[in-house]
Amino acid sequence: MNELIKAELLELRRHILADYQPTKVSIQAMKFLLDYSNEIPYELQSDLHSLIAMDMDEFILPQEECIEIIDRLIAWPS
Repeated sequence: MNELIKAELLELRRHILADYQPTKVSIQAMKFLLDYSNEIPYELQSDLHSLIAMDMDEFILPQEECIEIIDRLIAWPS
């Protein structure tokens, strides 16, 4: 994964840790996927879909699970 993508993911991670608001996380995840969908492996896009779905109350994930998803994305080999 290139450095720009990692930087964007780290920024999202910092945002989740500092000010966890599921709707904002959803918006940021959607923007990220739209910007980088061609560079994100299909296997990881479902993780992003989980974050995107958090704009609906029934799909809100705990903060810790959001961080785990971001960490998986960051750790994915290039």
